[in-house]
Amino acid sequence: MRCSFNADIKCDYINNNLAESFNNWIKDYKDLPVDELADTYRELLMKLVYKRRRIGEKLRGKIIPAVIQQIFNRTRGLGHLKVGKSGNGSCEVRDTSKNSLRHVVKVDKHECTCLEWQHTGKPCEHALVFLMGRRNPKWVDYVHNYFSLDKFRAAYAGEIE
Repeated sequence: MRCSFNADIKCDYINNNLAESFNNWIKDYKDLPVDELADTYRELLMKLVYKRRRIGEKLRGKIIPAVIQQIFNRTRGLGHLKVGKSGNGSCEVRDTSKNSLRHVVKVDKHECTCLEWQHTGKPCEHALVFLMGRRNPKWVDYVHNYFSLDKFRAAYAGEIE
């Protein structure tokens, strides 16, 4: 029921991986007294933030490279989608493999009737097939600012003491 989710929150998936990752991260320290556990957790966070800050300093471009790679990976195998253009900024995309489902893509608004683009902040397959018809699309123009290097760097700019 993706239609019920707030489109301001950019997330590809909904699951409890974050909780499982956290539990796996601290599993060796769970038996510590609470004060030692908190201090150990603080140290782990310090190291993580420092590491990611260093990564952010080395990265170049405007968008996080992992997101660009995800987009490139998703551009493969889109042959089952057919674009029917209605203007420069919008089109109808028909899926020939799924009972001819149709979706309307509005590139200028970063919208698709499948709602994936609005919810993830990254172009859905319908938008991608339309954008691939353009000459050398600048992906930074079609990805939400949430995935910018500036946001990544800002997330890890603070220090934990």
